[in-house]
Amino acid sequence: MYLFAIRTESVSNAVVASARRLLAGITVPQQLLIASALIYGLVFALLLEYGRPGLGIGEGFFVAVILAAAATSSLLGAVAGLGALFLYELAIHNGSGLTWTDFDDAPALTRLVAYVAAGLVTGFLARRLRLMLAESLILLEELADIAYDRVDWAALDSARAQDASPDRA
Repeated sequence: MYLFAIRTESVSNAVVASARRLLAGITVPQQLLIASALIYGLVFALLLEYGRPGLGIGEGFFVAVILAAAATSSLLGAVAGLGALFLYELAIHNGSGLTWTDFDDAPALTRLVAYVAAGLVTGFLARRLRLMLAESLILLEELADIAYDRVDWAALDSARAQDASPDRA
């Protein structure tokens, strides 16, 4: 009946509890950056091991770029995109070294535009969403004050009258 239930005395439950305690001290943006770094490493390792044209392993860098941009800003998202391109080219030219000419061919420029654009757009949207959330929380607090009658209406009317007075101009 309880196929996926975890018993309280099991060892795995202790691991889950310690992981939760560890993650409780880390903020969400920090968790996103840690996940991004792990994905960068994983995709880079996969490219080193199995990388050849046509497999699409390098597309995994989009996840890392998006996570980094969501945690920071559009500028740092663009930097994350540049980092993804650098790691991709480094993995593809395994052992032969990198030169500036490796970055000016059509596939590299296409990846550059795609990774940087993903970082820019995601960072911009994440910032806008954070601002919208902050504004909605302020509005929610004001609505709660009105709903629970914690508003000093007399002081509010007095302030409005002062703002509307001709002496204020």
